[in-house]
Amino acid sequence: MKALFSQAGLEINDSQLCKFNKFYELLISENEKYNLTAITEFNEVVIKHFIDSVLIFNLDFKFENTKIIDIGTGAGFPAIPLKIMDESIEITALDSLNKRINFIELVKKDLDITHLDAVHGRAEDFGQSPIYREKYDFAVSRAVAELRLLLEFVIPFVKVNGYFLAYKSLKSDQELIDAKNALEKMKAKIVDIKTIQLPENMGTREIIIIQKTGVLDKKYPRKPGIPKKSPL
Repeated sequence: MKALFSQAGLEINDSQLCKFNKFYELLISENEKYNLTAITEFNEVVIKHFIDSVLIFNLDFKFENTKIIDIGTGAGFPAIPLKIMDESIEITALDSLNKRINFIELVKKDLDITHLDAVHGRAEDFGQSPIYREKYDFAVSRAVAELRLLLEFVIPFVKVNGYFLAYKSLKSDQELIDAKNALEKMKAKIVDIKTIQLPENMGTREIIIIQKTGVLDKKYPRKPGIPKKSPL
């Protein structure tokens, strides 16, 4: 596993290696119960889930002691790998399916992870909560959704001048064009798009770096269901 991380420009120590191995074992043993992933072969999980989740450490940001929220975390990606790589980060992992949150709690206990808050709920609701709204230095998401939808779900959580790091596999420039209005409404701008090759030729990952430039209108995010029915 260390060699695969090294191929991606990332280094892990023995303690981190142990935690990633335990995470893999839990992911596979609990997969049938929780329906967590279709990817189960060891190297594929390491590359497509673990390494893919932590590629942001190759970007020009300092994540130490920051607050990060992971929207649509699923089985804890990228939240748990990020936390394994840097224990100083405070992470909130939000997902609308409670069984996934139960799995994350299991992983937290077995891996002795602290300062990771697993929350069951919808982004549209929690984005209006004063506890979570505009409280995070960074937001991340590997959720499979159009960028214009993700912007409304995610940007409300980000502090002004903070960043949304969107893990995407862009199929065309149309998704960026369609997101133009959403960027304006969400007081956000695309700063850069990084394309990173995964090890073993297992595909590429685009990370869209989006900065929040101003205080968001209180009407956003809209109520659950509305963003999908009527995207910005």
